[in-house]
Amino acid sequence: MSTNRKFVFWQNMVSVHQSCFLHCLSLKENVEVVLVTVVEIEEKRKKMGWTIPDMGRVKLIVSPEQAVINDIVAASDENTYHIFSGFDSEPLFRNAFAYLTSHRHNLGIMAEPYSWLGLKGKVRYLRSIYHRMRYGKMFDFILAIGSKGMEVYSKAGYKKGKLFEWGYFVQATPPVTADEYGAFRVMYAGGLVPNKGVHTLIRAWSGIKSGAGELNIIGDGPEAPMLKDLATELSLSNVNFSGFQDNVTVRKLMGQHDLFVLPSILKEGWGAVINEALQQGTPVICTDHCGASVLLGDHNFSTVIRAGDIDRLSEEMHKRMRAGKVSAGAREKIRSWSECLSGEHAADYFLDIMHCVYEEGAAPLAPWRKGKKRGTLVDG
Repeated sequence: MSTNRKFVFWQNMVSVHQSCFLHCLSLKENVEVVLVTVVEIEEKRKKMGWTIPDMGRVKLIVSPEQAVINDIVAASDENTYHIFSGFDSEPLFRNAFAYLTSHRHNLGIMAEPYSWLGLKGKVRYLRSIYHRMRYGKMFDFILAIGSKGMEVYSKAGYKKGKLFEWGYFVQATPPVTADEYGAFRVMYAGGLVPNKGVHTLIRAWSGIKSGAGELNIIGDGPEAPMLKDLATELSLSNVNFSGFQDNVTVRKLMGQHDLFVLPSILKEGWGAVINEALQQGTPVICTDHCGASVLLGDHNFSTVIRAGDIDRLSEEMHKRMRAGKVSAGAREKIRSWSECLSGEHAADYFLDIMHCVYEEGAAPLAPWRKGKKRGTLVDG
């Protein structure tokens, strides 16, 4: 692909979880990147401290009039590639999606798995089959996000050659110097909402018999009063609630803790806090409902457990506390492995996918798959 190529991404907002990928893609030779969004950032994300990131040479178009959308579509040629987030899901882009699919332009989908749980999950499965029957021949690839992405779209009947693993990517920040002495520190950061399963973390913490260490819960949400009451009810004096903090502060705190836990009990499309913790050299425990669980294993001293398994979570935290604080050597190895999660690697992987789809190149491995192939880390 030596000719000039234009990639147009259609998304609901500017996501800090894709911005470093788009930024790095825009810096590639002979590549133009356009990002069309409904809004800059959703209000709830602004309250969580999200701001517009550095987008490099990306041309950002926010809340366009229909005439502008029509112009983007009309300007498309054989070297223009459109990537929509989801299947015909955004009303503002519906006309563009309909036109591009019906006229067989170069077209792909970037999508998290649908929530596969319960009766509603069965309905969503049927809807996924409907989408495949209606649109499946009209687009060329799916960037399937998270550990369940490939599974649910394969189950819906998409051919393997159209499916590629995808994820969220965040820019690494400078590592902080962690204290190798003192209490073993465990951290959660995110919304205090039902799907995050923070109550399972608190109950698992209460099962650790030593009573040593501290659990720091950073975030806010409707479950905050219940979770604080639960910690009081279980007589847990070493559980601290801090409310929402800005992302810079959260990243620093990650690097000062010995373990990060994301205990989601319902669908978690990815969980970019996992990237952030690993980039700071901090091991992670998450559940199998987290899309980013695909990243974890012995190669980064991290563990995936079954969602809602309080006893297993308690046992794993206790084992780590007995082993002691995370060494500087282990942190450096985790950070080194996490370089595969950079925007640069994501951009290279995306272009490899394009080569595979449009020039019949070899199917590429996701960056984290390549990272695992480098071998299992040994604590230094």
